[in-house]
Amino acid sequence: MISIEASVSKGWLHQTAGFIFDNKYYLDPVYRLEQDLQIHEYVKNQFPCYPIYNMEANLMQAKYMRSNHVLVGAIQPNMILAAILGARFSFHEDKDADVSGKPLESLSKKEDLPDMAEILNHPLVRDLDDQIKRISEKHPDLKVIPPFFWDESGRATIHGIITTSLKLTGDSIMITMMNDPELAHAIHRWITNAYVALIRHFSELANLPVNSVHVGECSGIMLSADLYDEFIVPYINQLGRELGPIRLHSCGFSDHIAESILHIRNLQIFDTGSDSSLHLIRKLKGPDFMIHVAPPIEHLMKGIPRSRILEWLDRTLEDNVHGPLQIAYHVEPDYEIGNCLAIHNELERRGLVNNKRLF
Repeated sequence: MISIEASVSKGWLHQTAGFIFDNKYYLDPVYRLEQDLQIHEYVKNQFPCYPIYNMEANLMQAKYMRSNHVLVGAIQPNMILAAILGARFSFHEDKDADVSGKPLESLSKKEDLPDMAEILNHPLVRDLDDQIKRISEKHPDLKVIPPFFWDESGRATIHGIITTSLKLTGDSIMITMMNDPELAHAIHRWITNAYVALIRHFSELANLPVNSVHVGECSGIMLSADLYDEFIVPYINQLGRELGPIRLHSCGFSDHIAESILHIRNLQIFDTGSDSSLHLIRKLKGPDFMIHVAPPIEHLMKGIPRSRILEWLDRTLEDNVHGPLQIAYHVEPDYEIGNCLAIHNELERRGLVNNKRLF
């Protein structure tokens, strides 16, 4: 009923071993595979007895990863959408990539949003299509994992609705929701339709059927429950109808929007953190609902007593009331590794997990 799986950040990999994450890493899938295999080996040597892997934070699943997987367009989802709309990729050797520019910042009417045919015919999409076809032909021993997927599970991944609209419009979406709700809905409807179209496109091209969707609503906690109900829930419900069961991630303290989140139809997993109340989630969804949780980062930082993370773990397990639970975290440069490993060790001491690697 309890599991734990952790990953390491690009910042940590650069700091500890000097790995570089430049343009070629993101835009040349075969080169990326070669580098990732080196990183996998490095991480395995650093953590030989723990399920800690080289994975994209909270998106990849170790049991669905293989050494012959080549990731095409392995770039964060809202960055791909922003680049299609005119933003520029911004790659950094020592940390995660980003984009510069907010392509919908000046949008004033919904008619200016591009149609789906224009999106699917964009040069970036065509280039990713060509990469998939070329690798499939030249490297039949490799399995292509297309954009919006990170392993062979069939779980598609996107950023959430408000998280994506903030990336595309900047802070103006917050004002638009209040002053021009019709335009805000049009933007959110367009984002949802674009994600569905792109996921279906790449799923078919790479022959990787969609069986669920991870929705990373990293910015949702900035909204009230009423705004969440109006501007986020209908579009996540659409994703659930059109693509499959939803795994919803909510960054930060999420208790004020928990009821809205947990009323989403076709919600299979709620992934939360920062001391959001597992007791509340269990009360609303019952003993058999799957919860994924991340420890508060302030308990993992260097200089923090190990007792802090163990107190969090005690409280988390008590509030969970023996329901299905996965604990996950992403190792950052300023983390105290001993605090991270203390979670694994305590879970094993209690007989709840067996600390071993899957690969």
